[in-house]
Parts: sequence; structure tokens; C-alpha cells
Amino acid sequence: MKGKLTKLLALGLSVLMTGSLLAGCGQSNSGNNETAGKDNSVKSTADAGDDAASEAQDDDLAAYFHGKDHYTLKVMVFGDADSAILDKISGKLSEITEEKLNCDVELTRVGFASYMTQLNLMLSSGDELDLFVPMAAPIDYVNSGQIQPIDDLIGKFAPNLNQMLEAKDWVNQTFNGEIYGLPVNSEKGSTLGFGMRKDICDELGIDYNSFKSFDDLHDALVKVKEAHPEMYPVVSNGGSMYGSDVVRIGQESCGDTYNFAVLEDPFDENGEIVSFFETELFKTTCETMYQWAKEGLIMPDASTNTDSANTLVAAGKAFGYFQHMKPGWETEQGAMNNTETVAWRYGEPTYNGGSMAWFVPTASGDPERAVAFFDMMYSDPAVANLVINGIEGETYVISDAEKGIITYPEGKDAASSGYSRQAWAWPNQQIGYFWEGEDLTLWDQYKEFNDTAKTPVSFGFTFDASGVMNEITACTNVYAKYVPALLCGTLDPETTIPQLNEEMESAGIGKIIEAKKEQFDAWKAAK
Repeated sequence: MKGKLTKLLALGLSVLMTGSLLAGCGQSNSGNNETAGKDNSVKSTADAGDDAASEAQDDDLAAYFHGKDHYTLKVMVFGDADSAILDKISGKLSEITEEKLNCDVELTRVGFASYMTQLNLMLSSGDELDLFVPMAAPIDYVNSGQIQPIDDLIGKFAPNLNQMLEAKDWVNQTFNGEIYGLPVNSEKGSTLGFGMRKDICDELGIDYNSFKSFDDLHDALVKVKEAHPEMYPVVSNGGSMYGSDVVRIGQESCGDTYNFAVLEDPFDENGEIVSFFETELFKTTCETMYQWAKEGLIMPDASTNTDSANTLVAAGKAFGYFQHMKPGWETEQGAMNNTETVAWRYGEPTYNGGSMAWFVPTASGDPERAVAFFDMMYSDPAVANLVINGIEGETYVISDAEKGIITYPEGKDAASSGYSRQAWAWPNQQIGYFWEGEDLTLWDQYKEFNDTAKTPVSFGFTFDASGVMNEITACTNVYAKYVPALLCGTLDPETTIPQLNEEMESAGIGKIIEAKKEQFDAWKAAK
């Protein structure tokens, strides 16, 4: 078993695309097939602006918005926060926005386990919401009409964003020829990895830097189980072993959030789109997880676990977990885990153009102010630090003012600070404070990482699933029935995978594959 997976690491597990996030990241937000390669920069949009755009870009935004009625911007993002602290942050943000945008801000945060449920309820009911960041591919919201295009608004009301981004930064945010998303300034790629508690590695002599394969990781997990029976060697993240979608084990979803039909080799120009559940990589991964679970290396009922991996590590119940990784991942996760965290990275860094973005719902009462507020979060350090770090003296303190370094107040940590940072999800963490322990060259590392990550052949392609939504729904039900439990080692793959594939075929996965292949081939031919 171990040798079989080791061979596959060099083939399948060495590639990936970011899906939806967490931890640091992300979701597969592939761009639109009609716009890749074209000059979709907002600069060109701004050049075609009108009188209102000229006023906005002449620093008269304040005058423009003070000529409108006062408004309350409603902003929603994932992550835990105490209501009292959240109210204070909203209040301080409002002090700034009252002057510049003639509005106040109502910030809402919801824990990962229930975030998407609450978000989708709000969007489907048409409740007023002005800005949000999803944990799913935006094409779903585009197709359902729940988010609106913002091309005209960016040039008029986001002058800083307009100047700072390049054409390729908008590829993943463009659908049907229109820009919908406001991209986050972060890493634009990721690699696969397994995060671990450093103190346990040091105690047991686990040399994670020398890992070459899953064999080495397996042997380390056995050591942890024997030495620390009170701790799960491997835990899931809210019921998911590899993140929010199955592409995290190393395959390419090829343009949509439904990872049923995948591009098995994302770097092969002649690669075929196939059923994910019939690939050797899926089969072998499930076999490995099942074997590990039988050995007691994976937490029981991992697929129904509702706690985040960070929560379990911080509580001393977990040693490690799988995640997508980027420069500085260990420090970021260490702050959330309340313990120094290290990682074994495997696979090739893969470019995805940036997986995280914010969107303006169709139900927004003032999309102009929504875009303008995003521009402030992206360009104003005072605003960025408020949304990322919270209230100075309560959720953080400055430990080195000259270098802009902060840490938790005395007696507080990630679990008790009252405000989960999730810096990677906010518009621009690069203008905020550094967290104590972070490398001060981190943003240079990001640039190098972005510049050197390998780009999949499907970058810029979006699958329009509107013609197969009945099949998507049916396959989603089959997926929920089997796949999370298979990837968490709960079900026996020898008997379950054939049953899974039989039910997927009956649910119409063949039609999904055919539709995606047809669109993908047309997109490649038009490039």
C-alpha cells in the first residue's frame, strides 16, 4: 500500500489547484473562457469612464457619497468573533467610512462550520448584503444571478485597486465577459502539504524535512500514536480530510466547483477530462486513508467531525492535518493552533491566479459604496488592520512599532483573543502588521512563489454547468453519501468505490463529463 502511493506522488499528487478554503486558502475560482488572454484590466474600463468616474478618480469620492443618502454597509466573512469585539471593530470602521463614504459598516462573522449555510440562506432569500467572500466557486452565484458584475464600478469607485492590479489578476474574476470578483492580494498558487505540531516532532525525533513520501509520514504518525494515545495523529478539518473539495489531493477540477469531471494531468495539453472517482489517484488515496484509519492513525468519525483542525490542535487533541500551503503557512497556522507548527510539503507549486475574492450580491442596496469600501480595505492600512487584527490592546498589542510587528495581549491566544484573524481572506494582508514570528521578507517570498508556480493548461477556463444542473444535483447527493467518508478512511474503498461509480453513472456523471469536455475543447481551440 505505502509503495503504491509513493509512486503516485510523483505523478498525481504532485499537482493541484486550490479549491475553496480554508486555512489558508482557498477555493477553485477559475476565470472565464471568453476572456483569458485578453486585456481585461480595470485600467481599460476606467479609461472608458464617464463624468462620475472622473469625479471619483479626482479624489472626490467623499463629496460624491455625501451627496447621497446615508447608508449602512453590511459585510459578511467567515471566522469566529465575539459579538462585543465585532461591534467595536464595526464602530471604528464606521468612524472612517462616515467621513469618506457617508456610511457606517456592519461587520458579520460566522464560523466555518455554518458559514456557507448562512450565506446561501441570505443570498437565496434576497436579504440585504453588500460584500461577502465565499467558500465556493463564484460561477455558481453568477449562474444563479446572486452576484452582480462590477466592471463599471471598479474604475469609478476603486481607483487604488484599479492602479495596483494587472490584467491577469482579473482572469479568475471574469465570467461571460464581465468582471464579478474583487481579488485578494495574496499568494496566487499553492502546494500540497501536511501540517504538524513542532513540539511533538522534536520530542519524537521526527525529521519532517527529510520526508520523501507518504511512507515517511505514515511512520511518523505511528510514532505519535504510540507516544501520545490522547492525541489523534491525523484529523479532518470540519469533516473534510483534504479541504473543501477533492481537488486538494492533487487533481484539477478544470473550471468549476463540482469536482466530478477533472483534468487528470493539469499540465498536459492533450490531457483528458475524466471522472474523478475512476482515477487511480482517488482509489489509492482512499485505500491509504482506510488503512490508516484501521491502524488508528485517523480520528474516528472524521467525516462527521464539526471542529476545525486548528481547534483540535489548539485543544491538544491533534497532531496534524492536510492542507494547501504557501509561504509563511507555518507561522500563520501556528498562531491559529496556539502552538508552533511545521509542515511537510509535497507536490509542485501550482499557479491558480488567486483563489480568494470578494463579491457584491445582486441584493446589495449600494454596490458603489461596497466597491469603494473594498478599495479602502485594499489600500488603507488603518482599515486593513482593523478588519484583519481587530482592536489594539484587546485582540492584539504592538510588540515592535518600528517594524510593525504585533502579537496577542498578555494572557490571550488564538483561542481566547475574541477575533479570529484569517488574514489571508481579507483584501490585502500585505499592508497590515506582521504577526510576531512571521518572516519580514514574506511578501517577497509571495512574489517569488507567484512568479515561479507552474500554470495549468486549464487556467482561465470556466465550466458552464447550467445545461447539466439536474445531473449535478444528483451527483452531489451521491458524492455526499460516499466521498467524504471514503477520503476520511471511514468506508472500505474495495466495496464502496464500485458502488459509488455505479450510482454516479446512474446520476448522470457521463453527461457532465461530455459537456465539460466539449466546452474545454472549444476553449482550447479558441486560445
